[in-house]
Order: sequence, then structure tokens, then C-alpha cells
Amino acid sequence: MGELKEKERMEKEAYYYWLDTVPGIGRLTMKRILEKTDPKEVYEQGTGLIEGILKEGQKKAIEEFRQKKDPYKEWIKIKEKGIRLLFPKDQQFPQKLKDIPDPPTALYIKGKAEYLRTPTAAVVGARNCSAYGALAAKELGRELAERGITVVSGLARGIDGISQWAALEGGGVSVGVLGSGVEICYPPENRPLYERLQKEGCLLSESSPHTGPRAGLFPLRNRLISGLADVVVVMEAKEKSGTLITVDMALEQGKEVYAMPGRITDSLSTGCNRLIGQGAGVLLSPREFAGQMAAQLGLDKKEEKKEEETEMTAEEKIIYQLLEPLPMSVEEILQKAKADGPGLTPGQVMEGLMNLVMAGRACTHEQYFYRKHFG
Repeated sequence: MGELKEKERMEKEAYYYWLDTVPGIGRLTMKRILEKTDPKEVYEQGTGLIEGILKEGQKKAIEEFRQKKDPYKEWIKIKEKGIRLLFPKDQQFPQKLKDIPDPPTALYIKGKAEYLRTPTAAVVGARNCSAYGALAAKELGRELAERGITVVSGLARGIDGISQWAALEGGGVSVGVLGSGVEICYPPENRPLYERLQKEGCLLSESSPHTGPRAGLFPLRNRLISGLADVVVVMEAKEKSGTLITVDMALEQGKEVYAMPGRITDSLSTGCNRLIGQGAGVLLSPREFAGQMAAQLGLDKKEEKKEEETEMTAEEKIIYQLLEPLPMSVEEILQKAKADGPGLTPGQVMEGLMNLVMAGRACTHEQYFYRKHFG
């Protein structure tokens, strides 16, 4: 019985993949075909079963593929690369994606599919983000991870990739939703993150594995990002930003949206500030947001560290108050200390900074220091 089910499964995957790779058979055409018949019938009996659905070029392409492509042989090559196909009736297919207005007919998966059914937050934002946005995304990714919340994003440069990398570095999980096939890393500079997600997280796409990135695929990808998420968080976005497409889809799907506020003079904050004006939730502190979300989801994975347990010296208190979320040099800290009061010696500043770092109250970036938590 088990062998029969495995054979049926293999058939379904092989014939679906075969039809999905026929040139000119796009997502909508595939949906119309599946409503009328199944890929195996198309392969065995030809296009007569789906008259009225296909254009002449599509018919010709299918007939050519029937002659020269062996579905089993082709699919075995793909499976050997660790790729799986999930269909809506599969136990591991995420229910969240079944419930969106335009659900995918199947998902190609690389990595651990069980992560698709965990508590999730989508973290999205500008590709060319500011240093402030990058630090906030890094902190949010880490804080979510430490509380057992999966970070979902699009593997893009900037906010997306930073938050996903931070989640992995924080010992947590991330899911990368691609605007290409799962065999294609885009953008190429995120190759280390792409490779790590295959091992420690999950990559998914509704496009066949070797599909290259195309502009029309990214809005479709965005609906999967928001569809997988329990909450969508926008870190930075211009007024006319692709990130806001994800927000529109999230709202259509009935998802809760949060945005990080910024200065009214900063173009990267215009989209976020406008979202807040329209009723989005306000992200004031990554730490508090992650804690509140974990509490709502019934997660209790992180014991909050009470920084007050180790009392700071007078000098450390002054330095801590001078630190900002953005990196500062020792010289900048000395100048601020001098402007705000009697000042501190370079030795006092260096000793105080080292103590704050060891206590977990401050972090370092190259030769710069910054406050660990935004809130």
C-alpha cells in the first residue's frame, strides 16, 4: 500500500513538473488546465482534452514536449537536488496559503517544509535601506527568532535579507520566498543567505525550479510572503515602493500590518509614515513588538534579561544615555559627553563602553558602538 501511494505521488509530481516546464504554459493556464483535467492525461492523450484553453503556440509546445521529454527522468533529476513539490492536499502545505484569494496550485520547496506552518512575521522594506533601517531590521529579526517566531521575507537585498540573516544568527528560522525558481539565487550577492536557508530554513517558489527572475513574478511572490505571515512589518519604504504591494496584498488577505515610523524629511520613511496615518500599527521597539507578538501567539521561548540586575557606574550611565541606535565613534561620544556636561576622559569612555558591551547593553560594529536595543 505504501509503495502504491509513493508511486502515485511520484506520478503526480513528475507530470505536474513536466507540464509546468512547457514554454508558454503560465500560472493562469496551468490553473485552467487543472480545473478540467490533470497533467498525466494531457501527456498521455494530448491537447484534445483541453480544447478552448490553449493558444496554438501552447498546443504546439505541449505536443513537442510529449515527444521529447520523459516526465519521470526529468523529475528524478530535480528531486536529486533536494527539491520537493507540495500540493494543496498535502499535510505540509501551509493552510495560510490555501486561504488567500489567489492560492498557488503547488509549491516547489528546498529545505524544511515544516517551517511553513510555524508562527511567522513577514519583515519587508527598502532594498537601498538606511543604516538606521538596517540596524532596526537586524534587531527585529534577532528578537523574533529568540522568541520562536519565523521570519518570512523575499531574500532581497536590504531590509529583507538583513532581517532573515539576523533571524538565523539569532538561532531562529527564516523562510525565503523567491521571485524565481528555487534553483536560482537572486540577487546573486545573497548567495550565502540562500545557501544557509536551504540547510537551516526553507526556500519556496511557485515557479518551476530553473525559472529566472522576472519583473512580473515579484508581485506574485509578494502575495505568498504576506499570505504566509501572521503579521506584516514594514521597516522602511518610499511613497511609491514595491514593498507597498506586499502591504496591499496583506490587507486584502486580512493580515495585520505594522510600520516603523521615521523622520518626515526622510524619503525612506514616507511610505511607513503614510501607512501609520492610514491606521497601520506602529513599531516603536523591535524588542517590545517581538515580545507582544510572542505573548499573543502563546510562545514563551525567551527569558528577558533584566539589565537592572547589574548596576551601572555613574560613567556607564552617562555613556549609555549618549549612545544611539546608529553607530557612533569614540570621538563622537567624547564630544557629546563634553557638550552635555563635565565630560569624560578617553580612558573612562573606553572602559565604560567595554563594560556595556560585556553586559549586553551595547553592541559594536567595526570600530563603532551603538545601543543594543531601540526601545
